[in-house]
Amino acid sequence: MDVGHDVPMDRDWARLSRYIASAREALGLPQPAFAAELGVGRSAIQKLESGHEYRKVTPLHRAVERRFGWAEGSIETVLAGGEAERFAGPVSDSPIEAGVDALLDDLTARVKGALLGGQVVDATAVPMGDGDGSVVIIWKGGEERDLTPAQRRRLERQWSKFQRAAHDILADGEEQEE
Repeated sequence: MDVGHDVPMDRDWARLSRYIASAREALGLPQPAFAAELGVGRSAIQKLESGHEYRKVTPLHRAVERRFGWAEGSIETVLAGGEAERFAGPVSDSPIEAGVDALLDDLTARVKGALLGGQVVDATAVPMGDGDGSVVIIWKGGEERDLTPAQRRRLERQWSKFQRAAHDILADGEEQEE
């Protein structure tokens, strides 16, 4: 199952929130510790356990599945009134997934928190020069809504300006050092 696919509105989000809270408590994990393990803020866990009705299953839901050792798709099963299934196979049998898992392990909790939830619209890497690395800028979409073509163009122009500004800032830094 893909992260972020639409979930029918008749799903029991309140049941899922109770199920997650119960699983967390069974492990003796306070909300702050659980949040830290998942690389998110405590408010994300509070929202998750409050019965909030999400429009779709999010990357945070998938992270919860993995943390509890549930089989992929267990979130949807619980939403539909069933029970989560324990994962019986290897955690990652794909080299790509293993690479992604290794990459995620290298990220700080702050970066993970910023990346979880929402939809990535675009990203760019701006070189810092002289092999000093690069600055990665990620555009994350806000609440899902239908945008008019004019609104979409306006957002794309803002993103373009932001990318140019970041490039100019880093280029100015190189000129000042010379």
